[in-house]
Amino acid sequence: MQVTVAVARVKDLLRGWRAPQHRDGLALVVSSGMTSAVGLLYWVLAAQMFPADVVGVNAVAVSSLMLVGGIAHLNMSHALLRFVPVAGLAARKLVALGYLVAVAVSSLAGAAFAVGAAWWAPQLVEVAGYGTLIAFFAVSCPVWTLFAIQDYVLTAVGRATAVPIENLVFSVLKIALLVAVTLAALPGGIAVSWVVATALIVLPINLWLLIRLLPAHGRRTADRAVPITVGAVAKFMSADYLGALFWQAAMMGLPVLVLGRLGAEAAAAYNMVWQFGLALYMVPSGMGQSMIAHSAAHPGRVDQARRETVRRGLVLVAPVALVLAVGAPLVLSLFGRHYSDTGSGALALIALSAIPNVVTAAATSTARVRQRSAVQFGVPTSLSVLTIGIAWVLMPHLGVLAVGIAWLTAQCLIASIVLLANAPWVPGPLGRFMDGLRNSALLRRVGEDGLRRLGVPAGWVIGPCMGGGSETVVVSIGPAGERRALLKAADTANGQQELRQQTAALAALHADPRLQHWTPLIPRLLGVAEVGDAYCVTETMLRGAPGPDALADPARRGPFLSSAVAAISELHRQTAELRRVGDAELDAWVHQPVEALSRTLPAGLRAQAQRMAALLDSRLRGQVVGVGWTHGDYLPVNLLAAPNGRVSAIFDWCTARPDGLSVLDVATFMPMAEAMAGEEELGPVVLRWLGGVPRAEAEVLVGCQTALGGSVIAPEVLVLLGWLDHVASCVSRSNRMAANPVWNRRNVRVVVQDAVELLVGREDRTGPVTATRAAR
Repeated sequence: MQVTVAVARVKDLLRGWRAPQHRDGLALVVSSGMTSAVGLLYWVLAAQMFPADVVGVNAVAVSSLMLVGGIAHLNMSHALLRFVPVAGLAARKLVALGYLVAVAVSSLAGAAFAVGAAWWAPQLVEVAGYGTLIAFFAVSCPVWTLFAIQDYVLTAVGRATAVPIENLVFSVLKIALLVAVTLAALPGGIAVSWVVATALIVLPINLWLLIRLLPAHGRRTADRAVPITVGAVAKFMSADYLGALFWQAAMMGLPVLVLGRLGAEAAAAYNMVWQFGLALYMVPSGMGQSMIAHSAAHPGRVDQARRETVRRGLVLVAPVALVLAVGAPLVLSLFGRHYSDTGSGALALIALSAIPNVVTAAATSTARVRQRSAVQFGVPTSLSVLTIGIAWVLMPHLGVLAVGIAWLTAQCLIASIVLLANAPWVPGPLGRFMDGLRNSALLRRVGEDGLRRLGVPAGWVIGPCMGGGSETVVVSIGPAGERRALLKAADTANGQQELRQQTAALAALHADPRLQHWTPLIPRLLGVAEVGDAYCVTETMLRGAPGPDALADPARRGPFLSSAVAAISELHRQTAELRRVGDAELDAWVHQPVEALSRTLPAGLRAQAQRMAALLDSRLRGQVVGVGWTHGDYLPVNLLAAPNGRVSAIFDWCTARPDGLSVLDVATFMPMAEAMAGEEELGPVVLRWLGGVPRAEAEVLVGCQTALGGSVIAPEVLVLLGWLDHVASCVSRSNRMAANPVWNRRNVRVVVQDAVELLVGREDRTGPVTATRAAR
């Protein structure tokens, strides 16, 4: 049995890796792994063939050309990765123009770097001389730029599986050329072998891309292409470029810093250490490239893609990082005693830093899909500034070890912030603070351009926040200092789904001729638009005081409660039709909600949840009930009240549905109103009512059913069903609610534990409630 389960798990794991995103991500990771393995052999040979100071100077030359080439291509790699998948027939033109710009800029940048080398890397000038150094960088930087971009283009056209072969050939060529230039006693042979091998790979790969792959990709994707403008590409590049600039400074610039701060031999040791760190850092980079390519056309799925990228990245990185951290001295002994003595501590720390790097890299990749400029800039820039700053301060005291400390400290700090920002549940004021930051960022992205697209009159501005949370934000809009309407915006999958559902519901309710006398109670849509990755709605602002305020006022509480029941019951009477409860209804009202709820329960309570579902199934099956339009979240917080306490407006129709169990709105509202009035949680109130609904509330529930005709279900059963609908909706709509252990314990677990016993015990005392008896 255990073997069967293990085999099934392995099959599920393999199926997961076969998904296009993860398959291409794994191909890029394999490519990085093979390249790193052969690359390590290259540096082992270099360490045996050349003195440490020569290795150090050549390694800095290679890092410098990678740094300058990476900076000078203006982050064209990520721009092409983002736009080529959706460019259609324009893909080849887009890539050719990108190449032209990147090559021109990188050639100029390389020459400029060499001219100024006397200031930041005088050892390079001493070894090569000015003229040779300028020629080397002017030629090698464009070659490296094309090499850096081509892997991203291969991924963008769905040929990521070719990248491992390409990089393996490149690595073997480097080793062969290293041996050749050593035998020829060519000065600067390490750097020369690197550049020549790069050139021999760049030419055939890019001819293949431009002649065969890109035209075929354009024809294959022409039906789903979107217009690509220079402005859109430039906006993406400008948002991402500064962050990438800082990141390249940390990745490839630190060797230059070590050379200047600690000398050539220390630079050689750090170069060997960084080969291992770079290999681990390239794993989430490859996974992120694949995520960007496969999520570009489906930005709504990016949250799930990010979580999968992090999970799979950790599976690949963490074991290797831990092994390297423990075995650092042994690993570096392959290069020689100097490298082991100087770099073991740094290797251990840099290997460990690769674990939080999985989180930070996924955050940056996600921001590239969503075009979140603040994150695209903030995450890599913060990492770079922290790493370089800490290393600069500590290197005179700790040597190469300081760089390892810097990487690990920076990665842990920024990863903690990223995890906090993406956490489904953050307690107390901190959670509200995080919501405020997210909402502010969302509103900045909407901005004036979003208001114009929504048809908002000129001169109107975004006003104070009036609601929302982790999924949506609600603000007033109008002339400066006035509140004329509401703007609702959402950029998460759950939030957008809710707003779309509300849009459809309000449109249908206002179009229903049976409800013309009733619709003044609900908002009217003014405009709908998609602004970037956000779905935005404007609607009329209804008048009245918050429902909880009327509930808290003893003088207004009675009118508020009675009018709330009357208002929603009118919707039910006008739209409901009688239906016998069968499998479809029970699946929607009982079994699906219980399944959603069970995912938040400990394993020991899931069987009890199934008993509860079976009990509700038996009490509802075959009953004839009213089915029609329901609000789905009919709570005091979603109502406004007039000065006399009567309900003046009903809003938040995000969970409305045309085929809900009509009486459920009332069955949810009444226990929630009692909980809010008594400043209690909903769970304890539901438990009390399952032992016997108070007489007045029971009569209301019976009366609402009688008005629609058909069967009369026991009030206690309706209260349990209303609770189930409410809490299942909470955990399905909001990741925060689903992950909130305090709310779950007080409102979900306590009811699941005792609901069946309370209902069965009450029936044992009073007997089952029949339609005739309940009506009497």
